[in-house]
Amino acid sequence: MERAYARQDRPLAFRAATPAGWQTWHDALRAKVLDLSGLVPPPEPCDLAPEVLERVELPDEGVVRERIVYQSEPDVWVAAYLLRPLTAPAGARRPAVLALHGHGGRWGKGQVAGVAGEHETVRRNIEHYRYDYGLQFARRGYVVLCPDARLFGERAAGWWSPSQGPLSYDPCDRAGNQAALLGFSLIGLTVWDDRRGLDYLQARPDVDPQRLGVAGLSLGGTRATYVAALDDRPRATVISGYLNTFRDYALARQFCGGQYVPGLLRWAEQPDVTALIAPRALLIEAGTEDEMFPVDASRAAQEQVARVYRLLGVEDRLWRDEFEGGHVWSGRLAYDFMARYLGPPAASASG
Repeated sequence: MERAYARQDRPLAFRAATPAGWQTWHDALRAKVLDLSGLVPPPEPCDLAPEVLERVELPDEGVVRERIVYQSEPDVWVAAYLLRPLTAPAGARRPAVLALHGHGGRWGKGQVAGVAGEHETVRRNIEHYRYDYGLQFARRGYVVLCPDARLFGERAAGWWSPSQGPLSYDPCDRAGNQAALLGFSLIGLTVWDDRRGLDYLQARPDVDPQRLGVAGLSLGGTRATYVAALDDRPRATVISGYLNTFRDYALARQFCGGQYVPGLLRWAEQPDVTALIAPRALLIEAGTEDEMFPVDASRAAQEQVARVYRLLGVEDRLWRDEFEGGHVWSGRLAYDFMARYLGPPAASASG
């Protein structure tokens, strides 16, 4: 693999020297990622048809939690938690955050939404990984959507159930192979669902459609990367425990089949994809003891991303929270970062 990596010149790696060159590169790489993901043409359009299945008030948190479903493509339903402030002025609009979960077993959205009562594993994951960042954003006044990725949470039926112990295989690998047979990548389909989550947030009367953010840890960081790289709507993105190089984390160790775009490394490296987020605001969280995503490679990748921000004259919009710790959510800068670039989470007048 090392020799194959060294032989590839990656023609869509960032090499631009002018803003005009950046635009040409940006358009070409985004188009290539969409194509390799199987999203050209995109899935068949359909109504979101959202439905609230359950509503719970959490007065101690100052939050209402709704369990909802919405349709991402015909007969494909995404299960999600929607968190919003318990009290808000009628007709007011707030910024919103798409908060994306990682692996965490296969428990999905409940960890990010802070639903510790789902299972002891969920409680432990929230405690260990500081996984409940969706709830933390909601407590600060944001409207927050926490959707299940394909094969996780309520969408794991047929692949996994809470009564099962550790599996002898990774369902992401098997589902990724099946998606590839049909011309898709699993990450492409997952990110399509997540982008439909942005559609849902924008359509809500309590959300300011111009003030959207996205955040995630691990697989959630992967999802956040591709959502913001392929969609201009997120104004601020937090990528935790993911920015690295394919060489150092994907080729050098085990790699989940739900996180790769087939053939991408022939064209560009992971920092190039991340740099598609520029000139919008981006915060990278990286633990110095993260065994999955080596910090030295994360630093090198960040410097590559920074080249794009410097060229565009917006280096101040690229933040880094490098903290002492492992593969966990930091949150040390994330909430101030989101408030800085989405504006105060207090509601604004509608219209």
